[in-house]
Amino acid sequence: MKTVLYGGAFDPVHAGHVFVVHEALRLMTSSTLILIPTGLPNPNFDKHLSASDADRVAMLQLAFAGVPDVSISDFELSCEPRPSYFVDTLEGLRSSLGVDKPALLLGEDQLFSFPQWHRYQDILDQVELWFVPRAGRHRSGSPEIPARALFDINPFDSLSSTLIRNRLRQGLSVEGLVPPSVAGYIGQHGLYRGQ
Repeated sequence: MKTVLYGGAFDPVHAGHVFVVHEALRLMTSSTLILIPTGLPNPNFDKHLSASDADRVAMLQLAFAGVPDVSISDFELSCEPRPSYFVDTLEGLRSSLGVDKPALLLGEDQLFSFPQWHRYQDILDQVELWFVPRAGRHRSGSPEIPARALFDINPFDSLSSTLIRNRLRQGLSVEGLVPPSVAGYIGQHGLYRGQ
């Protein structure tokens, strides 16, 4: 059985993430999927987390409650305070990945920055690389980064966690953009307001 690894900040998890997970499970038959929320971001990428680790995990649990074959790994969260490097995550998860080469699922934007990842060639040697296409991106056929598209068109292409955080800061609704349980959690805990 193939294991699919899908990492990200999930700050917050949104409808696009949910769609990608369901499509990965449907298209990559006989798979299990591990969600890996980012720990301390790599300092080489200008990324900051808004919600706490506990809140991001709780929202993932709500978004995927009752979805079979999906689990959440806190490996990167337990490695703080040092930056999360995926090559270390891969090594840490090795015993739980089964015998088949795991698939690593990335957004197409991450695919373009993949050569900047710490020891990216070591990662490529250990995974099958898949990506979620983005509109306006036309992936070059770079031979050093062999990757396959999960599907052709992403119906949630313009949706991002940044957009959701911005709407919440402005007091706007995020109905339909995040799962209802996640919207309830955000409201109950006052996340992303006034940041």
